[in-house]
Amino acid sequence: MRYLFIIYFFVFSPGLLSACATCYGAPDAPATQGLNMAILVLLGFISTILLMIVLSVFSIYKKSQLYHSQSNYEIAIKDK
Repeated sequence: MRYLFIIYFFVFSPGLLSACATCYGAPDAPATQGLNMAILVLLGFISTILLMIVLSVFSIYKKSQLYHSQSNYEIAIKDK
C-alpha cells in the first residue's frame, strides 16, 4: 500500500521530478560544463584501468604460451 502511495504521489506531482541542468539541457551553465568534464574524467580513469587489466591478462597469456612451448620443446628433446 505504501508503494502505491509513493507511485501515485510522483505520478500526479511531476514538478518534483525535474531534471538537473545536465539532463534538462542548459548547455552554457557552468554546472553542466563541470558535470560534462567530470563524466569525461571518470570515463578516462575507467578506460585506463580496464585497458591495464586487458593488457595484463594478455601478457600473462603470452608468457603462459611461451612457457608451455618451451616445456614441450624440452620434453621432446629429452625423449630423443
